[in-house]
Amino acid sequence: MKNRVVFLAVAALAVASGALAVVVPASAASGCAAQLQVGFQYPSMLRGDLRVLSVGQPLTEWTLTFPLRYPTEQIKNVDGVRWEQHGGEVTIRNLPGVTLPADEQQFFPFVMTRGVRTGLPQNFTLNGVTCTTVLPPRPPPSTPPPVSPSPRPTGSPSPVPDPNRPSVAIIRPEDGDHFFAPATINAEAVATPAPGRRITRVEFFGWGTGVDRTSLGTDTTAPYTAQWRDLPAGSYNLDAYAYDDQGSMQNTSTAPLVRVLTPGEERQAPYVSVVRDQLWGISPVINAAAPRPLTPLVRTGAEARCVRGRGIWDGPVDDAAVARLAARGVQAVYVPLNEACWLGLSYVDPRFGGERYRQEIVAYTQRLTVAGITPILALGWSHGRYTGPGATCRDERAVCAKPAPDLEYALDFWQSVGLTLYYGETVMFDLFSAPYPDRAIADPALAWECWRDGDVACSALGYPAVGMQQMLAALRRGSAGVLLASGLNGGNDLSRWAEYVPEDMVHNVAAGWRPAAPGNCHPPTLPQAPVVVTAACR
Repeated sequence: MKNRVVFLAVAALAVASGALAVVVPASAASGCAAQLQVGFQYPSMLRGDLRVLSVGQPLTEWTLTFPLRYPTEQIKNVDGVRWEQHGGEVTIRNLPGVTLPADEQQFFPFVMTRGVRTGLPQNFTLNGVTCTTVLPPRPPPSTPPPVSPSPRPTGSPSPVPDPNRPSVAIIRPEDGDHFFAPATINAEAVATPAPGRRITRVEFFGWGTGVDRTSLGTDTTAPYTAQWRDLPAGSYNLDAYAYDDQGSMQNTSTAPLVRVLTPGEERQAPYVSVVRDQLWGISPVINAAAPRPLTPLVRTGAEARCVRGRGIWDGPVDDAAVARLAARGVQAVYVPLNEACWLGLSYVDPRFGGERYRQEIVAYTQRLTVAGITPILALGWSHGRYTGPGATCRDERAVCAKPAPDLEYALDFWQSVGLTLYYGETVMFDLFSAPYPDRAIADPALAWECWRDGDVACSALGYPAVGMQQMLAALRRGSAGVLLASGLNGGNDLSRWAEYVPEDMVHNVAAGWRPAAPGNCHPPTLPQAPVVVTAACR
């Protein structure tokens, strides 16, 4: 996934680099400044810094509050503070014994979800004081002086922009609004003239999917409105120009982007994100978000049949089969995969491995997503010769379940999966479906170290193994989607999961759990993360 860097000034705090010290006159009244500044933007997440400054005095006890604007905005993490969110209200407090110094910005990395509308907070309060202080902007980058002075331009000077131009803004629709094809979009703008002048007309324009810039009409009286009719599915922008009685003109500074959906498209599976101890579904097409507890149906076959030369699936996976799942209310499907089949290793029949296998998996995940079902792709069978307790085969090849993923192929597998499904925040990933290194490692702490770190901690397994942290890093080269880290004892033991959970820069790791025996459907709960059942239990 290509992360694009954006810098959004969203409060009274202008962007500044580093821990910028601000000189404040001794007589200045106490105040504050705060800002969320985005560094990386993913389809369903924002990652950046919360910046806080206390003007004039240090604070040994401080509380920062601010409202979020849309239900799709959920704080996932803020490092270095205590924080909580209730509805759209966020409260952040200092850690005990940590002072907020005077006149110096403090930086707290944050991650939060976002939807089709993006509107970061603008109103911050620090210890009951509204933050209105403005800091100097980031200085422009320095450039070397020219070798010789540039000649002074000759001729007529450039015209100076008219300082008395009107202002205009589109207030309807809002950026991120959605409609259904064939759509009629009602546009409305507000226009304000300079003192002593009068608005004479507002012209509306639109452009977008398969549509060149076109006039939508002109209105000469407030409220200024226009209609755009019979739009097919696609994405569209709107713009407006205001004219006054002195001939001055101004257009809108931003052109709202709206989506026109085909009927039923709003049911597309949401982006899934870990928010504290819950999974949240963030709609990629409409401005909606809600907790999304998942107990997936398991679709077997892809982990075993291909490596045995018997095809890929053990049942139908076409549109009709997916429609039947959706009609039953299935919200997630768990799909164990085989790394040898995905990578097309030499012992896999090329009719069922490599590119053919990958195409089948991708097509199935897309069908599930369109039907509103969350796919969960798991590494099921992997490489490595294991002959210890619980061994199901002595074959080095990926023809049976092994206690831990192998160094030779598992990282290549997950990097390829992440890059192939780089759009995959609608797709979840179980890094290894049923780990059991604890069968061969008697020391519980060492078994959990093997689970997380692989390498020498897994030496008792008899083959080079990798841990959850390494696989997470490999997958993160492509996808920011939710990862499951299934516990020990075949996924049943989560007793020390929170202690050993791999670090993730987007805080998108949940626990995978499977029953030790059929009929046991009572997974443990974790205060730090959601728990997803990864095997059928009734």
